[in-house]
Amino acid sequence: MPLLDNTDGPLAMVQEHSLTSALKVELMRLIFQGKIKSGERVNESVLAAHFRTSRGPLREALQALGEQGLISFTRNRGAFVRQLDLDEAEELYDLRAALDDEVGRKLAGKLSEQQSHELQQLLEEMEANVKANDIARYYPNNLKFHDLLVVYAGNRRLADVYRRIIRELHLFRLQGLYAGGAAISNAEHAFILRAIQTGDAEGAAQAMRGHIEAARLRMRKAVKAAASGGSGRRAARSKAA
Repeated sequence: MPLLDNTDGPLAMVQEHSLTSALKVELMRLIFQGKIKSGERVNESVLAAHFRTSRGPLREALQALGEQGLISFTRNRGAFVRQLDLDEAEELYDLRAALDDEVGRKLAGKLSEQQSHELQQLLEEMEANVKANDIARYYPNNLKFHDLLVVYAGNRRLADVYRRIIRELHLFRLQGLYAGGAAISNAEHAFILRAIQTGDAEGAAQAMRGHIEAARLRMRKAVKAAASGGSGRRAARSKAA
């Protein structure tokens, strides 16, 4: 007789919890890389086979992503990657602008030498990405820059809310409704960092909020361009038919 049966014990619970966490991370990666697209149904059987796991931990991972706003559930149809519309994106930009305003005020004049150096290095790396037209590298560095600002602000609840907003906005970007403008965006980053380093709380808040409002305008421009392009393609198809 075995000394200890872990089938339903604490060890099994820890192992399942770890598996669920790992599956959650992998599912997020597939979504953010566009492997599972916005609006697409999540096929549990295919994913369970892909990850070589049972469907129980997979469902728990999907539920966790649902709580984070990345997955929606439809009765009798299953789980889908959420698909944001323009009104939802506008609301998220409102929230992000308010949070970034607060982050700017909290950080002004309070960065350590190491924190300031790390942000400056990242800013220079992003500038190199812009000059090389390497948006694939610029985008994650951009996310890291903003995430570091939030982390350095020292409010974990604010950071949690901020990251959820970023994840949901990422879904909107994956629908092809996010404009470029990396050079302008990075110039705005430099302006933000200078205001924070000089201790200008009001200037830092305005720079942070102004950056988000500029991003919102770029997003609206992309939406308009995508809509115009879609209309043009439909008209061309109609003429061809």
